[in-house]
Amino acid sequence: MSRTLKYLVNEGLPITFVVFYCGGLALYFAPLTQNLFKLITPFSLVVVAVAIFSHHKKWDAKTIAVLASIFVLSIIAEIIGVATGKLFGVYEYGKGLGIKIAGVPVIIGLNWCFLVYASNSIISEYTSKNIFIIVGAASLMVLYDIVLEIAAPLMDMWVFHKNEPPINNYVVWFLLALFFNWTMQKFKINTRNRHARWLFFSQLGFFIIIVVHHLIF
Repeated sequence: MSRTLKYLVNEGLPITFVVFYCGGLALYFAPLTQNLFKLITPFSLVVVAVAIFSHHKKWDAKTIAVLASIFVLSIIAEIIGVATGKLFGVYEYGKGLGIKIAGVPVIIGLNWCFLVYASNSIISEYTSKNIFIIVGAASLMVLYDIVLEIAAPLMDMWVFHKNEPPINNYVVWFLLALFFNWTMQKFKINTRNRHARWLFFSQLGFFIIIVVHHLIF
């Protein structure tokens, strides 16, 4: 039993993510379990984020401060965005992401932390130059968001006015991603985490399948 548990939380974690999201797709596509899918979505995001950050190589006050700052600042940006429609466009959150503060799900802050961390980890595998990591990770986050913006309304996460995100949504996403990744590099946060990279692409694949299904059927 202990060997199986060790495999699932270490060596086998990437495969666990793939199986986990395949199960999510089964729940999403089955009419009888779609409500269950929406109910467990925020909890599943917390579980996979905890799994990723439990494999972070060095937890210290600096790392906690940087990630906490990203969490708080992203929540503030989203609250301003929802309230004014000036940052990301006119949009509102649905019920698919759980508990909200001022119209913004708390889980959104955790999602920003994960996306910054994971995209930084991916680009860091290919270069050690700060500027390339910062710009590359921010660009990767925008590509992720392009897919997510199509999938989000289908999953009752959020919806834009006329269901079309304006261009400033992606511009602000990119600028925030630049700043957050600059912060990671400035404070030398070590994001080398194989599991984070697997989860990023597992999630992206999950959303792509939902989008393709929507466009075809």
